[in-house]
Amino acid sequence: MKLHSLIRGTCRIVQEDYGKHMADAIAQAAQDRYLQLTRENAGESEDLKKHTFKRVYPGIAVYEAMRNAGIESEKAVWYLREYFQRFCKAPASVIRGILKIPGLYKKVPDMLVSISMKGFSEASGFVYRFPEHAENEACFDIVRCPYFETCKRYACTEIVKAFCDSDDASYGNMHPRLIWGRTQTIGHGADCCNFKITRV
Repeated sequence: MKLHSLIRGTCRIVQEDYGKHMADAIAQAAQDRYLQLTRENAGESEDLKKHTFKRVYPGIAVYEAMRNAGIESEKAVWYLREYFQRFCKAPASVIRGILKIPGLYKKVPDMLVSISMKGFSEASGFVYRFPEHAENEACFDIVRCPYFETCKRYACTEIVKAFCDSDDASYGNMHPRLIWGRTQTIGHGADCCNFKITRV
């Protein structure tokens, strides 16, 4: 059975510590659980499925499988976070490469808002708030997140920070004249995710 890429990637990291036999067993259990979760939630909107089926449900599944295999919660969250940290290295490098085009970095603040609202849309369950900001900034708060809400429903909100931290890995070092200024997220216990990028 073909494994979901998130499950496969996370279990490769588990294998570094626990060996192939245990990692393979976790991966198979996680894949079975993932398929169960997708069946349970087949009625979700297509907008929401872009997040839940692609990231949240495989994340929940592999986390539960690791816990059932005896891996402590904190370590299991670490494996999931580490997967995203490694996975994000390639797209982060691509972004840095693209932004070497002279002057393109100036467009990033406005692009951040439009790209976020398209990819993380209100139709999929995200709720936005737009605070006042300076001309050289773009900022918005996410005050409701379907990643958190879904994990809350399955009693594993502790894994949400692994999803949150992938943004920092992707966008935290885009360009010398762009400052990534998010300081809090719902996954880390705050009441909102405060996205901010400043052009200097």
